[in-house]
Amino acid sequence: MAADLPAQVQGLLGQPCFAQVSDGLVEAGAIRLFAAAVQDGTAEYWSEDPAEVCAPPAMLSAWNRPLMWRPGEGGSATGLALHFLLKEQLGLPLAVVTATETELAQPLRPGARVQSEQVLLSVSEPKTNRLGTGRYWTIRVDYRCAATGALFGHETMSFFGYVGDSA
Repeated sequence: MAADLPAQVQGLLGQPCFAQVSDGLVEAGAIRLFAAAVQDGTAEYWSEDPAEVCAPPAMLSAWNRPLMWRPGEGGSATGLALHFLLKEQLGLPLAVVTATETELAQPLRPGARVQSEQVLLSVSEPKTNRLGTGRYWTIRVDYRCAATGALFGHETMSFFGYVGDSA
């Protein structure tokens, strides 16, 4: 961990934040649309028996993405709010994903409502590379069943946030 981090960023390390509950339920039709798009014939994605249907691991975060618009609310929501907060608090307007890992604890089945929390795992010292000067950080998103709290899985994402070098 970098010793020169702003206090607000230090306070985020290891703390679950930006809790969110999905607007919709895990749904068999969406699972099939995804499987069709990637031409995946896995039987559990296509089963007519609701007890057998489960979502592909790649859809773990799909059920918890905020709606971009709602009647009467205006504006738009963004996913990964912690990432965008870090960019703002660290003064790093640009960022790229450098690594991502998904760990599934149990299948997501139709009818489940998903909740998530974001956890800042680490922030590096300032670094300079071909993109510019910035910092690396890692965020884990935990996905759980909203009804029971049972863990569905985690996504761990690493980023490099930076200020681009003027050419």
